[in-house]
Amino acid sequence: MTFAADFSAKAVRAWHITILVYFTIFGMTFSSLMVRFPLVRELVHVTTAELGLILFFGSIGSIVSVTLAGKFIARFGTRIAILTGITIVTIGFVGQVSFISAGLPIGYAVLALFTGLGMGIADVGINVDGAAIETATGKTALPKMHAGFSIGSLIGAAIGIGAAAIDFSLLWQIYILSAITIAVPLLTARLLPPGNGIEIKTPKDAPGSTDKPESAKAVWSDRRIVFLALGILGITVAEGASNDWLTIALVDDYSASDTNAGIGYAILLAAMTLTRFFGGNLADRFGKARTLQVLAAAGILGLLLIIFGGNLYLAWFGALLWGCGVALGFPLYLSAAGEGEDPARKVAFVASAGYLAFLVGPPSLGFLAHAWGATNMLLVLVAALVMTFIFATGAGNKVSKPGN
Repeated sequence: MTFAADFSAKAVRAWHITILVYFTIFGMTFSSLMVRFPLVRELVHVTTAELGLILFFGSIGSIVSVTLAGKFIARFGTRIAILTGITIVTIGFVGQVSFISAGLPIGYAVLALFTGLGMGIADVGINVDGAAIETATGKTALPKMHAGFSIGSLIGAAIGIGAAAIDFSLLWQIYILSAITIAVPLLTARLLPPGNGIEIKTPKDAPGSTDKPESAKAVWSDRRIVFLALGILGITVAEGASNDWLTIALVDDYSASDTNAGIGYAILLAAMTLTRFFGGNLADRFGKARTLQVLAAAGILGLLLIIFGGNLYLAWFGALLWGCGVALGFPLYLSAAGEGEDPARKVAFVASAGYLAFLVGPPSLGFLAHAWGATNMLLVLVAALVMTFIFATGAGNKVSKPGN
């Protein structure tokens, strides 16, 4: 498999910056919509449980595409995967907000599924590129790349909060951000290596060829990869729920205004951003597993503050700890999966477990939030973080030597 590790230093730097930019813009539109979820729920006339079902359709699209992304990238490369995925995502968001504004929940659900198809393939594409950049530079890079995603999400949340405060059209908010999201990759795709991720098949009878390509079955049988998949499953449930349910919990159970709920979400995103920015250094110094476990413990404390605090300011502090707790899950688990042979398939496999959380999480958590209340439902997330604490051992505690 081509891994583009033989690029010149200048080309690798340009590639690295480009992927950082992609991570940043990919988070903007989604988060700007998330902070206005109370308005979305009102516009499409659905209950909290029904909103969870709509999110379920988006998760179906994501897990289908991320499951196939490894094969797609192996054939066409990450550049084509990223451009294809982001085009689908842009069309999907434009369609979603159009149906939301028209008050049509079925159309919203269908376009959420369509958007999810693009999300999965684009996500695996940029993460495989991120893993390749780590190989080329010899440094942990994915956490800072995901910090870029958090920065973009924070910008999007700020835009959403501002739009809510002045009652700006949700339709035009998403239209404008979607235009930006697709324009940047189209203008900069030339900086991506065209062959990264493409699998080069070696004839079985080639002279000197003794190793066979790693199959999907071999990935399943790798205990370390299974641990990574289970760990990312738990932490992605907790991270995804912050996008979907924090604002709902603050509005419904804390009687917070939409603006104050948005501030809570922005605090969470800011905490994720800072943790991801500095998290790569922590992982290099203390190891991926220890870093994940310490942060998972912080996330558990944050959730407990939201559940039992009963005060908006304590809830905001809990949101901060929650953001810290889940910030490094996706980048560090995928970074660990990208080590060794056949990185695209391993990253796709572990990422598919993460998207499984998005598939199962929204409807399950939506029904529980409807029955128990959004805040009480967060107890499930405490259990999810306990799970990721246990299986984080699969990420290993290899540390980088000073100067690497």
